[in-house]
Amino acid sequence: MTPPRDLIGYGASPPDPRWPGGARVAVQFVVNYEEGAENSVLNGDAGSEAFLSEMVGAGSHPDRAMAMESLYEYGARAGFWRLHRLFTARGVPVTAFAVAKAMEANPSAVAAMQDAGWEIASHGLRWIDYQTVPEATERAHIAEAIALHTALTGARPLGWYQGRTSPNTARLVAEEGGFLYDADSYADDLPYWDRRHGAAQLIVPYTLDANDMKMVALNGFTE
Repeated sequence: MTPPRDLIGYGASPPDPRWPGGARVAVQFVVNYEEGAENSVLNGDAGSEAFLSEMVGAGSHPDRAMAMESLYEYGARAGFWRLHRLFTARGVPVTAFAVAKAMEANPSAVAAMQDAGWEIASHGLRWIDYQTVPEATERAHIAEAIALHTALTGARPLGWYQGRTSPNTARLVAEEGGFLYDADSYADDLPYWDRRHGAAQLIVPYTLDANDMKMVALNGFTE
């Protein structure tokens, strides 16, 4: 029986990844696009977003939280375009982890990603915490995310990073079967195969130590 967790990985002998051109390091520049898909009573949620903002310790309120909404709006209105200008001016390839509902709310951002030749991977349907979401609901959200992403971009997403996962997410993604890679892991420095859920699923681990959430986290990242 396959153990539920793999605490061994590559162990003492990690493979040579053989990066193109003999490179020693592979770097993936990622822009997470989530704005408009976060928790909000406007989206039918019980309360406002409370996760990952410049307002450390913000609570969720059963009404519109205008300051929190405006922080997310900044990302769509200004922050995205600043990053888009920076990367396109330098010809840097980018992966956008884009939430389907956020993409739907800002078609001009989607068009800009495509015009720049960015990979647009799926960041799920909504930017919410799926930890306690029923499995059937999450499965339906994954299917809807793929369908909406395909309608908005003309192609189904081949990469997946939900971020706020449940105990079922990895299995549901593997069962869906259409993703070249899943980035919902922080478990290694190198890509690896996850064989816990039947067919092997390629995992390209996400690297939080280079994530800008350090700037708003009070867990030792702020110094």
